[in-house]
Amino acid sequence: MSFLNPYFAAAVAAVVIPALLILYFLKLRRREEVVPSTLLWKRAVQDLQVNAPFQRLRKSLLLFLQLTVLGLAVFALARPIIQSTATEADRLVLLIDQSASMNTREADGTRLEQAKEQAVRLVRTLNRRNAGWRSFLTFGVAQTRTQVMVIAFAERARIVSPFTTNTADLVSLIKQIEPTDGPTDLREALERAEAYLAPPAMTTDKTPVPAASGARLILISDGRIAHLDDVVLKSGTLEFLRIGDTADNVGITALRTQRSYERPEQLSVFLTVRNFGPAPVATDVSLYVDGTLALVRSVRLAAPAAPSAAPARDAEPPAEEGSSASLSFDLPLNKAAVLEARLSREDRLAVDNRAWAVIPPPRKLRVLTVTEKNYFLDSVLRGLPLEEFPFATPAQYEANAAQAYEADGASRFDVVIFDKVRPARLPAGNFLFLGATPPLPGFPEGTADENFALIWWEETHPLLRHVALDSVIVAKGLTLPVPREAEVLIEGPRGPVLARYAAAGRHCLVLGFAVENSNWWSKPGFPVFMYNAIRYLGGGAEVADGPLRPGETLRFPAPAGIESLTLTRPDARTEKLRVDASGTAYYGNTDRAGVYAVDGGLPGRDRFAVNLEDDWESDIAPPPGPLTVDRQAVGELDAIRTATPEVWRWFVGAALALVLFEWWVYNRRVML
Repeated sequence: MSFLNPYFAAAVAAVVIPALLILYFLKLRRREEVVPSTLLWKRAVQDLQVNAPFQRLRKSLLLFLQLTVLGLAVFALARPIIQSTATEADRLVLLIDQSASMNTREADGTRLEQAKEQAVRLVRTLNRRNAGWRSFLTFGVAQTRTQVMVIAFAERARIVSPFTTNTADLVSLIKQIEPTDGPTDLREALERAEAYLAPPAMTTDKTPVPAASGARLILISDGRIAHLDDVVLKSGTLEFLRIGDTADNVGITALRTQRSYERPEQLSVFLTVRNFGPAPVATDVSLYVDGTLALVRSVRLAAPAAPSAAPARDAEPPAEEGSSASLSFDLPLNKAAVLEARLSREDRLAVDNRAWAVIPPPRKLRVLTVTEKNYFLDSVLRGLPLEEFPFATPAQYEANAAQAYEADGASRFDVVIFDKVRPARLPAGNFLFLGATPPLPGFPEGTADENFALIWWEETHPLLRHVALDSVIVAKGLTLPVPREAEVLIEGPRGPVLARYAAAGRHCLVLGFAVENSNWWSKPGFPVFMYNAIRYLGGGAEVADGPLRPGETLRFPAPAGIESLTLTRPDARTEKLRVDASGTAYYGNTDRAGVYAVDGGLPGRDRFAVNLEDDWESDIAPPPGPLTVDRQAVGELDAIRTATPEVWRWFVGAALALVLFEWWVYNRRVML
């Protein structure tokens, strides 16, 4: 325990305590009176025995009680405080985790609520001696004012408050931090903190902070943070305040849907459910179509393996056989709908108990082929169940692209095949390039190559399923210089031959040779590849890429003449979206899982599903070992148990209680 105003309390004690003792030393001056009896004056005679100054004081309960009351009052004036585990520093940065796992329900509310309460308690322990009118009690003694900064983070970091000493504002801003369903990434939060810690720092009240002053960063989280070994702390010291201890959770970690290529009215649904809790569980998995129950299936899941002490997102979390189950459903659906998968079992984390998918209406695919002439493509496309497959020459395509082949900046066709053609521009859509490369950044025209065989291919990928490439020889082709983020599926002796690339609304498959420049046209694998490619691009893209994740940007095309759209979020809040000059509205605040829909958008492009689908966020058990950042253990703080470090109120209360007791003792003696 320490004191905020020790000098003032000492000065008061030096005055009032001697004054009380002097009152007991003072001699009473009474005049003599003759009375018939002295019976009623016995007590007065006893008082006279101690009226002489400087005599030894008798034992007096009243004097003891009064001295105790004065002592308690002096202690209260000294403003005693209880030191918390987080001592003050010149600069303090609070990093508050608001990711999906922080929505876990604990005994005293969600983890985020507990984290905010810990942050509020910590803030209230700071700068107490400098608060308002109390400053005059310090008698001009120099005080250290702690500058506090608050950052809330999930996948992205947000500065809740820059450096300030205003405790009231900090408490209000911390309480306004809202939960999100995003993943956890500490790197951006540390980068923002270090940007403010770099000299010279400036507070909100324009008070500069010396560059040499100390800086402490306190991470308030449950510890479910990935890529910690990649995080580098460049300045200050990091400490960890752990939140939460429960582990019971079952979640939907994947939801994919696909319409049958041959029977578009038939929908296939693929689900993965996983148990992250400490004990085996049983639950029902239900499918709802536009809010109506369609199918129910029961599943039993074993207990998982022990949680990892140092989770990393680039490694699959440990799981015992049977703790995860893959389910498939087939149901007829001949209309557009919103599909919802739901777990009946309630657990500590609710966000992964539900997942959504926006299902487009059934239809056969429309495929455009841009080529001078290709008999092999024509014969293959005629054998596929397509709605239409027109052909256009490169000159026809370039002359009529904006009018006949595009609408609102996107292709009118489900798939466009460019056979030995590199167009001048590429709209949004799905494209298959044969013997050419797309006109996109990072995709030059490629390096010519001759007479080579294919040496490696990703045979487990949906594009190459049941496709034999062992004896394919290419007489003339290209070695593709693909971007780093592209997915290489086939390689030749000098580099990539088939690559998949998706960016900015464009989904491209790029094959480095034309089919007639190889012997592939004579193999059964070529029509199978074309079947897989068209199905993958036009009808199976959702199976490959999955739904959106929290934090990703939504793109809503708008009809011509519309200047704004009204967005409805999963939490029923509405927001206005401005349509830009290209006729598109963008929305990036997808912090909660669910369905985002706009009124007045283009049919089929007006609803998007956002799901958690994150194993590390669903695995809510805090890591048992110490938190490590850049392979260094982080010091762990104890939870702050009190929100008010000053305890003078208890001393005032005790003094009042003793005053009442002293009054009772005095009156009892007088009456007796």
